[in-house]
Amino acid sequence: MRFLITCLYFLCTVSLADAGPWSREHRQIFTASGGNFLLSEGAKLPVNYDPTFYAEYGLNGLVTLGVDYHTADQGRIQAAVFFASFPIGEPIAPNTWSAHIGLGGRVDPLNPVEHLTRGGVSWGRGLDQGWLAIDTSATYGDIDHVFRSKADFTWGHHLSDRWTVVSQLQTGQGYDDDTYAKVNPSLIFHVNERYSISLGAVKALTGDRGSALKLDLWSTATIPQFRAED
Repeated sequence: MRFLITCLYFLCTVSLADAGPWSREHRQIFTASGGNFLLSEGAKLPVNYDPTFYAEYGLNGLVTLGVDYHTADQGRIQAAVFFASFPIGEPIAPNTWSAHIGLGGRVDPLNPVEHLTRGGVSWGRGLDQGWLAIDTSATYGDIDHVFRSKADFTWGHHLSDRWTVVSQLQTGQGYDDDTYAKVNPSLIFHVNERYSISLGAVKALTGDRGSALKLDLWSTATIPQFRAED
């Protein structure tokens, strides 16, 4: 029973680092930040330093609010989207579904701020000692009037209470209307119930086929509920 509870806990904290269909617990805050380093020679697109910041907040146990910030095109493009996600159907089921909608903006050196609208659907399934997840989305910009799609495929496996391995295939459409694909295997060390460290590699299957190491830091905390004294 203790192992099952631990697996369910890490299923919520690990898989949601890459979104996933599971709602964040009420008043729980999750953050993930990191980027790539030790780039291979000539690595520019689709793998670069690519710093990211991702955060979620459990509004009521069903609706999750969040922000997704990332850079692209060798750091020349910055984008941020504020979103809300909610379950489709039963929030806890063998096959779990959720949808999200978000608004944000994109900045680059040549164009004014472009307003973004993003929508997506996620699917996930818990395994005996891990999970599977598929996250899909499409982002629309009000300047170029283009829908850019994205799909991530994730498999995770808990080796122990402290260690988890994750393998992910990331695909999508770039800002130059090119398509990209890259793989990201990683090993996660759970320092405690609040902090985790993810160290992995990222390898492009398209573009210049560059590679790099990837480091991410995750934290999970619950905001206490303060009540006025009687």
